[in-house]
Amino acid sequence: MPSLPTLQDIANAAGVGKATVSLALRNDPRLRPETRQRIQAIAAELGYRANATVAALMAQLRASRTQKYQATLGLINASSQRDTLKNFCTFRDWVAGCMSRAAQLGYGLDDFWLSEPGIAPSRLTSILESRGIRGLVIAGVVDHGTLPAIFEPIWARFPCVVIGLRTTQPPLHSATNDQFSTVLRAVEEALKLGYQRPGLVIQEEIDANVDHRFSGGFWVGQGRLARARRLPICDFDRVKPERFQAWWAKHRPDVVITLHEEVLGWLSAMKVAVPGEVGLIHLDRTVELQRWAGMNQSNELVGVGAIDMIVGQIHRSEVGIPSHPRSLMIESAWVAGETVRRQA
Repeated sequence: MPSLPTLQDIANAAGVGKATVSLALRNDPRLRPETRQRIQAIAAELGYRANATVAALMAQLRASRTQKYQATLGLINASSQRDTLKNFCTFRDWVAGCMSRAAQLGYGLDDFWLSEPGIAPSRLTSILESRGIRGLVIAGVVDHGTLPAIFEPIWARFPCVVIGLRTTQPPLHSATNDQFSTVLRAVEEALKLGYQRPGLVIQEEIDANVDHRFSGGFWVGQGRLARARRLPICDFDRVKPERFQAWWAKHRPDVVITLHEEVLGWLSAMKVAVPGEVGLIHLDRTVELQRWAGMNQSNELVGVGAIDMIVGQIHRSEVGIPSHPRSLMIESAWVAGETVRRQA
């Protein structure tokens, strides 16, 4: 059985050094695209196959040398607002996780705003390439998981991971909280405390953006209750508290599970005591909500997971829109708080 070609064999055939071959097979941007493509074509013609064990070992060695710079990644703010990733605790935690893991693995992280005035796709591509960006983490996506079609040539040129939710247009790899299990666990914790009529208050648009995984977890959790105790979901509207008030008056839940901290203020204005008359559980219990009981979504770990996915794609020389997108889902942890109490 003939032996597989080595890096030296490819180097001899291409008329370059082994180091250049190694860079080309890893799609390193320090080489010109035509050079990478020529060497990769020669490697394929010779029947070269990467050794997965050696590749994993080299990745581990590179990860252990945290002080050595490897390359730069791009953090893309896909929101229409420049400061979205700074203004919300959840987004800040995502970014903190990204920065921490990138630094640990020896990568820099440059941020870009997709709605920057005058930033045409061709111009942004030029900037990314001139800075030697190796992969992109995309955050702040809304509009039911779609990215502007005019930027699709960019996603086709780089390894990409969307953080926070899955995209449908284009379908990209993603790292996110497991919203389904987050709500299901919240219902389970409420039942353990003795609550019998849990209600969910969630903005329909947010639920739709995550493929209705919030409401799906709630319905599964409610399946453990008698039919008479299963309450409809309240569609949260920040500027129409009367919608919540009408839902409350009609259904009288004994615990409210929500993603919106405004609910606490509304109950206070209605003279409803928390947790005396009703319990409150937050689905994204961050450090800014110390009083609340709820689910810690481990948002920094979502950022860490996104960087791990990007670096893995770089090591495997994967670029472009995947035919089979992968999703990394991080589970939440229950955190006790003052807004619930054990029921008699």
